[in-house]
Amino acid sequence: MDRHSGVAPDLKEELKLEQKQQPALSVHDRDVARHFDDWTDDFYIKWWHVDHVHFGLFEGSESLVKSEFRADSKEFARGLERMIEAIVAPVMIEKDHHVVDAGCGIGGTAIYLAKTRGCMVTGVNVSTRQLEIARQKAAEAGLEQRVGFEYGNCSRSLPIASDSVDVVINIESACQYSDRGRFLREVRRILKPGGRIVATDWLMSDGLTASQIETYIRPMYEPWALQSMESPSSYIPLLRNAGLKVLEFEGFNGKDSDNPRLLQESYRMLKGLEFCWLMPARVRPMMEKVRTLEVAWSNKCFELGRYCAVKSE
Repeated sequence: MDRHSGVAPDLKEELKLEQKQQPALSVHDRDVARHFDDWTDDFYIKWWHVDHVHFGLFEGSESLVKSEFRADSKEFARGLERMIEAIVAPVMIEKDHHVVDAGCGIGGTAIYLAKTRGCMVTGVNVSTRQLEIARQKAAEAGLEQRVGFEYGNCSRSLPIASDSVDVVINIESACQYSDRGRFLREVRRILKPGGRIVATDWLMSDGLTASQIETYIRPMYEPWALQSMESPSSYIPLLRNAGLKVLEFEGFNGKDSDNPRLLQESYRMLKGLEFCWLMPARVRPMMEKVRTLEVAWSNKCFELGRYCAVKSE
């Protein structure tokens, strides 16, 4: 095993070969890859969760465990898995389905769906570090026959055959793509007729003034490797222009309200560690990243949106 990454050397060589076979990344796409390569271990896994890099839907005391920064908490994981269930609810994923998780993070969603649905899942990611972790997790779970991970830039192309996929899932990922329209056209290409995409994404709220965008939205761009951000009213035409029929597009009606509170608590705890000189220098920049997102969300300028769209028969 590689002592630094905990990943078998042959997997690392496989990733290098995959990268060479893909088109060169744009400047923004390189920034996105670098963001996750740099921050996955030191922030997302250590300070959020060991399996899932996305927000959750929490009940009872599930979200309270984050005040202790327990990245391996089973209680917290239930809220993150509940989010996955809410996203895939519009589709009935079956055992013989091929599911693509575009922007698959560290593999948590792909592994969860394979375990709970028995389906075949292919994760696609532009971050080589996250792919290393995802492949190792699948191997440790004994799911290598049903879960695979491919290097790919979702902003440009999906390394999947046309008309071969039953469901595409995309969780809080397309907001960072340099070309969401092209991504959605790729989704249509790989879906079978009647196949669906189910997704959730970061959105700026509709009806924001220019001042609100400058104050709350633009400060998020550089910290979170965003080039732009859609709103609900701008996203729907992207789906339709890609040749996908929108079946539903909605928010969470306040059921996701624990997330901005968690961000606020996380910021306060990180600030406290900084004040006591206990914060690792590596994590300090992430403190302000968290702040930009929490402020935008708390001021109702940011929201999570979810949708389901289908490729016509």
